[in-house]
Amino acid sequence: MKRFLISTLLSGLIIFISSCSVLDWFGGKVSDKEIDDLDKDISQASNRATRYDDALRQFGKLLEAYNIPQVRVQSKIISNETADASLPQDVSKMMATAINKIGREIVYIPYDPNYVINESTTGGAISRTLPQVVIAGGITEYDKDMIEKNRELKAEAKIDKGQWGSSAQYSGGAGYDASESASRIALDLNMLDYTTQAAISHAQTSNAIVIRKTKLGWGVGAFFEGCGLTFDYSLKKQQGIYYAIRLLVELSVLETLGRYFDIPYWRCIPDAGEDKALIAKNTEEFDYMQESEKIAYIKEFMFFHGYNIGRAGSQISEQDMALINEAMKKYNSASYTELFIQLWKTVPIEESRKRNIEYRKVAQEQQRQYTQAQEQLAAQQRQALQQQAANQKQQAALPAQEKKIEQDQVNAQVQEQKQPVAKQGATSQPKSDKEAPIGLGATDW
Repeated sequence: MKRFLISTLLSGLIIFISSCSVLDWFGGKVSDKEIDDLDKDISQASNRATRYDDALRQFGKLLEAYNIPQVRVQSKIISNETADASLPQDVSKMMATAINKIGREIVYIPYDPNYVINESTTGGAISRTLPQVVIAGGITEYDKDMIEKNRELKAEAKIDKGQWGSSAQYSGGAGYDASESASRIALDLNMLDYTTQAAISHAQTSNAIVIRKTKLGWGVGAFFEGCGLTFDYSLKKQQGIYYAIRLLVELSVLETLGRYFDIPYWRCIPDAGEDKALIAKNTEEFDYMQESEKIAYIKEFMFFHGYNIGRAGSQISEQDMALINEAMKKYNSASYTELFIQLWKTVPIEESRKRNIEYRKVAQEQQRQYTQAQEQLAAQQRQALQQQAANQKQQAALPAQEKKIEQDQVNAQVQEQKQPVAKQGATSQPKSDKEAPIGLGATDW
């Protein structure tokens, strides 16, 4: 019986081990069902929105409100200029995404010479559009763990057998530790003129962002007669470096382009203060303008604000002057410069966009009518030239016709002189035995 039981157990064990499921378990095989379950656990992909998405779109509307013409922008390779390899080596793709979020007022032209060369080598016909301005720069700073703090606290207690009347041994404890560190990343951007490759003054920015890393842990434990239980908890958090750089790129694009276009870009950025340097630059430049130039700019910006004023040119009528005086009182301005800066900073975005769109529609219709009138005038001029050429040709042909008529008359007279005169008594009828001759006049046989 003992042998029978042992053999039965061994047989069952062999059968159990030799089964496919057991062999798969020992072999660590991954089943298709496990893969399907893993796919189901993947979270759904979503659109990536950043803190400055709305600001970039609003910046495009700001360009329309200030009647900025479309500009072609290219970006050089925005690379990592630090010695830290943990940072991305090229953030040009982030730059392209940020610029394209602005809208149709900015046309982004990528810098990809290898692609253009390869396409031309394989027979591709690329008609390149050249940029007007170029953005250059790079990641210039990465101060890692500039500040690092660590806090730790532990408490333990132990009661031996016999102490305070204890009949057994007890021990336990608790503790926590916390730490935090901060690192800083900086990005520098500047604008270049594409044709001359010269830097554009005042159109640059240098921004930095701080990344934090935190750690928090705690634990408790209790023991009785050498046996017990402990529980530990730890949480580490680190702000994303790449996401932080994306925010840094988007903010820097807003500032750099805003300074290049001389518009109050801070109106698009939440909780942003005024750019004092840009305001001082525009104030100084406006002060040095001629009186006629100042009036032209003021009329333009008053049009943006909804004033019914003659927009184009520096000529000013009595009605325009009355409106300018009214605006100076409204904005409490003592000079044209103060009035301009107030108008420049407070252009109503949506209202000005609508007025500019309507103004462009009217201008386009006028241009269409002017072009149509020019085409009709050109057609009339061509028709007049054709008629004139036909008349000249007809006049040139008249003398030749008159000469031909005179020559025909002369030839007729000569022919009459050559004809013979009929004899007396001669008959004009031919003899009966001959065929009548072919010709003019009488014949004598």
